[in-house]
Amino acid sequence: SGRSVAFLVTALLPTCLARIGFAPTDLTASTWDEFLKSNDKVMVDFFDPADPEWATNNNELQNAVRLARREGCEVPFAKVNVAQETALGRKYVPNGPFPQLMWFQHGEPTQYHRRLRKTDRIVDFALSLDRIPIAVVKDEPEARQVASRVIYAQLPKSSPMYRVLETVALKHMDTVSISFTDQSGMRIRFLQGGLDEVHDYSGPETFKDFDHWVRMRLTKSEDVPEPQVGDSVAVVGQTFEELVLRPDKDVLLLIYASWCGFSRQFMPTWEALARQTHHAPHLVVAKMDGDLNDTPYPEDFRWSAYPTVFFVPAGERAPVVFHGNRSIAGLLAFARKNSKIGLPAELDALDAGGAAGPDEWEL
Repeated sequence: SGRSVAFLVTALLPTCLARIGFAPTDLTASTWDEFLKSNDKVMVDFFDPADPEWATNNNELQNAVRLARREGCEVPFAKVNVAQETALGRKYVPNGPFPQLMWFQHGEPTQYHRRLRKTDRIVDFALSLDRIPIAVVKDEPEARQVASRVIYAQLPKSSPMYRVLETVALKHMDTVSISFTDQSGMRIRFLQGGLDEVHDYSGPETFKDFDHWVRMRLTKSEDVPEPQVGDSVAVVGQTFEELVLRPDKDVLLLIYASWCGFSRQFMPTWEALARQTHHAPHLVVAKMDGDLNDTPYPEDFRWSAYPTVFFVPAGERAPVVFHGNRSIAGLLAFARKNSKIGLPAELDALDAGGAAGPDEWEL
């Protein structure tokens, strides 16, 4: 679990030279540069005080700082009021939502940003990042003791694959621990705590191939469903890359949860959209149960509520999040605005509101 990672990596935590307090530091545009230059690692919480949950969220953050200190983490925590420091908010979290935690290293933002609001999860996040990327162990049994999910590599430290391993480790600090034994030959395995099942890596010694293998191992997924005709395309974690990140098609993706009343209310509109755009050659309408599946690219696709709608332009990985009236006309107008391919002319009537869905509502 995350807590097992947090406690076991504490001994590996580097110390920070700055004197660290037990509360997050309030940062403004005038203090930002100096604070980040003075601290090698910083956890920053970007928040909006208008959020009705902010008082509760702030208490969780304060408790997280104190707990992190007790566990040996000396990384400074800071917070930015985006209502007052609008330039900082636009620069680092341009699309929201707030609050959002972001990890900075050497004064620069990293890919690690999450919407965590519970004390334990904030601490887990900080501890998982404030450690060395690769732990040196003597054998596989020791590697299994490091964390619940481990990639264990046996290979020469002087080999090109070790450099690949190190680069990939830096990209997945918050999701998996990587352990290593310096020896001849090469064997890399994914070990899942409590399970006898292991996965051996047998692909090319390249960053792209190894990173893809790691992402697939970490992605939660339902079984791949049988293909269906007519309605929206069903996506699961293991098919996300194939069905959502398409080189020649735009994709509208609904993230829903089967238990969510708002999702159930919106689903008839979504399926009607899929049926009415079925013959559009460069547009795919898809859906994924976000409670049962993850994305292999959490740094790009994040959701904190259901339903959430993403538009993924053809050939790109960065999605655009939909906000507005969730009618067929509203969704098509959103797709048309963000598409680089363009929608076929026969959809113009729907775009203009010529065909309403079963429901129209804001979320």
